[in-house]
Amino acid sequence: MKIIFERLNYNRFIAFFFLSAFSSNYTDAQTIINVKNESKEAIPGSKITVEGNGSLSQQTTDRNGQVTINEKPGKYMVSIENSLFRKKDFKIQITGERDTLNVTLIKSAYELEEVIVEGQKLSVSQKIRESLYTPEVIDFKEFQSTSKTVVEALNLASGLRIQQQGGMGSDLNVILNGIDGKDVKVFVDEIPVYLLGRGFELQNLTASMIERIETYKGLIPVQFGSDALGGVINIVTRKNEKDFLGLGYMYGSWNSHEATLSTFGHPFKNKKFFASFDAVYRHSDNDYWMDDVDVVVDDLYNTKKGRARRFNDDYDFALTKVQIGAKDLSWADNIKLIVSSTHTYKEWQHGLTALRPWGEPFSTEYTGGAALNWKKSSVQKNRWQVDVTAGYNFEQTYFEDISSRIYFWDGSFVQGQNKGESGLYSQGRTPKINQNILYARENAFFKIGEHYKINVSLLTTKRELTGEDKAGTATYKEDPFKTPQTLFNNFFGTSLESRLLQGRLISNTSFKHYYNKVKGVSFKINNEFDTLNSSSSSDIGFGQVFKWMVTPKLSVLPGYEYTVRQPDSKEIFGDYITISPNPNLKSAKSHNINLKVHYKSSDGKIFTGIGGFYRDTRNRILLTSFSNALAAYTNLLQTSTIGGEWFLEYKLNSQIGLNLNTTYLDTRLRAVDDSGIFTPEYVGARVPNTPYLFSNAQISYTLHPGNNRNYYIRFLYTGSYVHEYFLTWAINGIKSSKTTIPSQFVNDISVSVHSRNERWSFAVDCKNLTNAKVYDNFSVQKPGRSFYGKITYSFN
Repeated sequence: MKIIFERLNYNRFIAFFFLSAFSSNYTDAQTIINVKNESKEAIPGSKITVEGNGSLSQQTTDRNGQVTINEKPGKYMVSIENSLFRKKDFKIQITGERDTLNVTLIKSAYELEEVIVEGQKLSVSQKIRESLYTPEVIDFKEFQSTSKTVVEALNLASGLRIQQQGGMGSDLNVILNGIDGKDVKVFVDEIPVYLLGRGFELQNLTASMIERIETYKGLIPVQFGSDALGGVINIVTRKNEKDFLGLGYMYGSWNSHEATLSTFGHPFKNKKFFASFDAVYRHSDNDYWMDDVDVVVDDLYNTKKGRARRFNDDYDFALTKVQIGAKDLSWADNIKLIVSSTHTYKEWQHGLTALRPWGEPFSTEYTGGAALNWKKSSVQKNRWQVDVTAGYNFEQTYFEDISSRIYFWDGSFVQGQNKGESGLYSQGRTPKINQNILYARENAFFKIGEHYKINVSLLTTKRELTGEDKAGTATYKEDPFKTPQTLFNNFFGTSLESRLLQGRLISNTSFKHYYNKVKGVSFKINNEFDTLNSSSSSDIGFGQVFKWMVTPKLSVLPGYEYTVRQPDSKEIFGDYITISPNPNLKSAKSHNINLKVHYKSSDGKIFTGIGGFYRDTRNRILLTSFSNALAAYTNLLQTSTIGGEWFLEYKLNSQIGLNLNTTYLDTRLRAVDDSGIFTPEYVGARVPNTPYLFSNAQISYTLHPGNNRNYYIRFLYTGSYVHEYFLTWAINGIKSSKTTIPSQFVNDISVSVHSRNERWSFAVDCKNLTNAKVYDNFSVQKPGRSFYGKITYSFN
């Protein structure tokens, strides 16, 4: 027995020696973290991130709410996240000894929804997506170093398709779950873009300015103060806490340039006061090739189908933005003054369609504005908050079309009899439009106990339009701008948010009121303007949204909203370029039904969901083309859309990520309009010029070279497929003669090198790798294969 005992002790010593040696090579210490709620119950499925000492690890608590950390001794930052509880961050000191740490998480009563109000950083993107309204969130950190445009990045989202009228800076049309055009509202930091000017529209902004984009589909939170019919796109600009100076430059095909400068700093030691400056310049010749256009073949100007470059499509854009403010004051959590200005120069290659080119028309636009934002919340965290923004914006647009030449796609021309290449006005056009916009927005929320919260939102805007059209007056018989035209809008919304079943069931009941008053002139088909008309409307909307967390992994999200969308200034006043005014537009109204099911794996590697939606829309406002050069917004009496979407996000590890999504929608005319534009045989027909089946894929791979290199390499592939759809109404003519926009599959690749401290990056991009023929809004061809290089550098 003694020999056996001694042998056991000897074997135990040997085992202990080797285990100790093995541990010293890989893990110097063990720390066990137990995660529990306030009732001392274990919380499984919590994500724990440990960062420090040059390492980053992530684990998920087991059924006992426990994880074991194996790290070298040192200081570490620990972050614990769970969708039902408030996030907890803290520092720990790991010693060489085994240790146990007990952590208590507090139930999150309203953390998810307040993310939108607070405007948090990139790290909250996942929380926002898992909130009650489940917006899709695009994190622009992945695109800031590449040449991918904001429009191209948004086109990767499920249920969303943005049609563009050509290359860089061209007009666009947003389609979101079967609702398109102005029915989808775009915001910048929760301020409607139509108040800030066209310089802040999606086609003009750069990825370097943006932190993330949130897309709300069908069901809209009241804090946006929006009359959107089918959705909201909220652009959240980059916000900084540390002093820095950032520079970026991109060059690529079609003589495309983009230069950016951003700086942020605290002028005083107390860090309460801050200032920032942003500047952007973009240019493109947009002289890409067009296929199947009419080119001249002889001295008699006979033509045949051929290939030609665009030759009158230059685009220049400049933006400056200055912010000064203070934070953590006794009377304000945050107060800031924002001053911005933009300048846009754009040549016009054609009207709404590309059937006939223009050779000389151009437009310029200036915007300038200032806004003051004040935010104050309760001393006791998140009991109440008031957020007020008031601002003024000035917008001036000038368009010139006075040439009497008739151009062909090879750049040659003949002399015509009348001025104006659009062919609609005998003396051409030179409209100079001034718009003055005043707006004020107030958002507030108040908690009632631990389970209820009331949100209140108010948005008031007034727009006045004046100007002159010296050349057009000869055609119009009078100047349409002799009397100022005005548009007044007022929105009020309130909602009650409730949390039931210990926070597993979230309910939001909303009420909205919309009012507008219009004074404007309408355009007659005989090139005359009607007398000044006045009209007003008052409408009510309401909605109910639920989120039921069946398990920590599975959520069901049904919702319904009866929403109203009032016509905006461009639809009412037109742009006096290709869109005529129509002050007689009615508000569009829609019954929107959504049902989503989301699943997220406990380790956070898989996030997937499937959803269905139905839209029953009356008086829908659509852009209707009357000719090659002229269109106007009109009301369709009734349309319906039924569709579905699916998405998958899969993170194999910290190096490889995969995103997939697909969308199908069927939008049809359900009743004809009063004006007689559409006759009863159109009822039941699919609405044209609208993609109905599209899919996207994104694959990213990050390579970390060995030997402690101070850089890493990132590979990004994106693919986008759009199925064939009709440009015009499918019931018109025989199938062989119908104009279709063909199926298209576009592939983009990007390779970028980044410093580990994120100070610098260099990227090379190839867009439309296979040089596919790509067509979009009204079948206008988009650029083929193109190459870009981009470099960024920041000083901290």
